[in-house]
Amino acid sequence: MTNDNPPIEYQLTIIQQPELSMVISSSQRDRRCIEPCPVIQVQMIRPDRTEVDISDAGEEYVMCAQLYKENGEEPVDTAEISMTVGGDQQGTNFVKMPLKSPLSGTTLSSHNRVKALSDEPVTVFCFPDLRSWIDGRFRLRFALFYLPKGDSPLSRPTSFMASVMSDKLTIYTQKEFPGVYESTPLSKKLNKQGILIPIRNRNRLRNNDEESSANIEIEYSDQDQDA
Repeated sequence: MTNDNPPIEYQLTIIQQPELSMVISSSQRDRRCIEPCPVIQVQMIRPDRTEVDISDAGEEYVMCAQLYKENGEEPVDTAEISMTVGGDQQGTNFVKMPLKSPLSGTTLSSHNRVKALSDEPVTVFCFPDLRSWIDGRFRLRFALFYLPKGDSPLSRPTSFMASVMSDKLTIYTQKEFPGVYESTPLSKKLNKQGILIPIRNRNRLRNNDEESSANIEIEYSDQDQDA
């Protein structure tokens, strides 16, 4: 933003907190996303306390998700973690490989103008495709960045605007994972508005029984089905 514009206060509110997921590995096909889908509302407030619609601001913004330690004071150090790959049926010959990031999936999000549960229009950033390579208790930090106008997004410098920290969430091992549950009302409403959040319509606990896992119904929006 230019210096000619009045100062803007950025308020970030997590209106749907992440709670749990199951750790992923290179040999595991069942890769659970962090649930419920984190949803962050962004409000841009002028000095006179009126709100600016981010869609009308004529600027570009992105939000980044980062895994933090349980205390919320420092990010997970990727130098401390590694991924186990390979191995045979006897559980030998495994190889430890360092990870570039503890998170997998889409860690960057753009904004969407949608209706919340109250039917009031809100601007949100959604993260329906976050997974973790490591288990434990963590938090997610969501940071908002301003992206100046330009020809190439990759060549444009970014400016940090604000951030917010989630509540504590648990990434379970495969044996400890308690199961998946019916999608939240907010996830269902956002899905109907075109946000690609996987929807489960029945509250079924996950276990090692293949039949139970197969009976979990997942729906996507019409936009996703046509893709």
